[in-house]
Amino acid sequence: MRLKILHTNDIHGQLEHWPLISKFIEENRSLASVKGEALLTIDIGDAMDSVHPLVEATYGKVIVDLFNEAKYDVVTLGNNEGLNFSKERLSDLYSRANYSVTIANLFDKDTQEVPSYAENIVYKEIDDMKVAFIGLTAPYETYHLNGYTIENPIDSLQDTLHLIDKEDTDLIILLSHLGLETDRYIANLFPEIQLIIGAHTHHVLVEGEWENQSFLCAAGKYGNFVGSIDLYFDQATDTWQMSAEVLSIHQLSQRYNLPKESDYYKQEGIKLLEERRVAQIPETFQALQTTGSNSFIQMALNAITKATGVENAILSSGLFLSDLHRGLITEHLLHEALPHPMHLAVVEMNGLHLKEMLAEMNQQADDLRYKLINGLGFRGKIFGELIFKGIAFNELKHQWEVNGEVIIDDKYYQFVTVDHIWFLPFFPTIGDYGNPKLIFPDFLRHVVRNYLEKTYPIEGGK
Repeated sequence: MRLKILHTNDIHGQLEHWPLISKFIEENRSLASVKGEALLTIDIGDAMDSVHPLVEATYGKVIVDLFNEAKYDVVTLGNNEGLNFSKERLSDLYSRANYSVTIANLFDKDTQEVPSYAENIVYKEIDDMKVAFIGLTAPYETYHLNGYTIENPIDSLQDTLHLIDKEDTDLIILLSHLGLETDRYIANLFPEIQLIIGAHTHHVLVEGEWENQSFLCAAGKYGNFVGSIDLYFDQATDTWQMSAEVLSIHQLSQRYNLPKESDYYKQEGIKLLEERRVAQIPETFQALQTTGSNSFIQMALNAITKATGVENAILSSGLFLSDLHRGLITEHLLHEALPHPMHLAVVEMNGLHLKEMLAEMNQQADDLRYKLINGLGFRGKIFGELIFKGIAFNELKHQWEVNGEVIIDDKYYQFVTVDHIWFLPFFPTIGDYGNPKLIFPDFLRHVVRNYLEKTYPIEGGK
């Protein structure tokens, strides 16, 4: 039996390369049809990312539609799907999918079963041979705040492999959104897994690599690459022979004589978001202004305290990428200014630990002001300056205060921020002592939108 698998991973909503990727899939599907060979198309998660305007505007639906059009067969979840979309939203999205979803270490908190939109094992029958697909995703602790229970992927994999009838299954393929080092570890722990297609750490395995008895493949990030794996079952030796290649967008552009990038999907998203009118603001909120009534960050601090009922707040100025100009505000302008998929986090700690955290922030302030930041939901460039509401340093008394009063060591205090501030390694006191609670499903920009809608309503309605 011959089987070709095409695979993508960590697209993160970057659809500028999609015309080339879909052309490549279509070409290979036609060739496989002519040759009478089997072909499957797979995605290993983090395809949905609302940093893209059309993903934001369609609440992720565009990704499902494009995968349906390209005739994908099996996908698994990345943390962007599992954490940045509510359980209900994801269920609605996948109910539209013409492909299967596999996830073996994520469970609905209410039922303690695999989510209704997925299966722990997806089987495909190909030329009288049975292929099993198992999906695993990175075990972020915050899944429980989105209605899920997340389990250790190694434990879940072991349990899932026990469910497979090895005598009746000819090939086991792991769709791993865990990262390269974990994939290598799994290959040595579970030699019965013949193929591991990886993601999460955005690695590229140009020709694949063998680890123990498993063949490992991966295709980078952002749709910059697409992977192709050829499998052949040798009946004489009763073994699978595999080879792989990863093609760059540059190669595909030359092959099809098409531009490397297209802004079609971006413009479609912008058009939809521009139609969603939010507010009519009387003055410009400036991204670089950190104090005063026309400061964007001060307005956002007011928005997040009002949304949560927590009177103290902390945000970093690097989150704010553009001004909100006087006049009509649309969802596009908010998405452009705050593209980050970040949830609010309410933190509570005693005064002793609050002072320790504030000391961490103060000691690193100069270094962080222009520090380049990448990942953990951040879609800007530099961290910027930490701006506080309700928390201030009294220069005369040389002490931190909350609402004008000295911080008491054994008194408990709350503040609201974004999950990014917690996830970064700079302020460990937040994770160690703050018991952060994330607020789903809205991102920071949605909270700001809701605040603007109520504070500056459009005359005559939307």
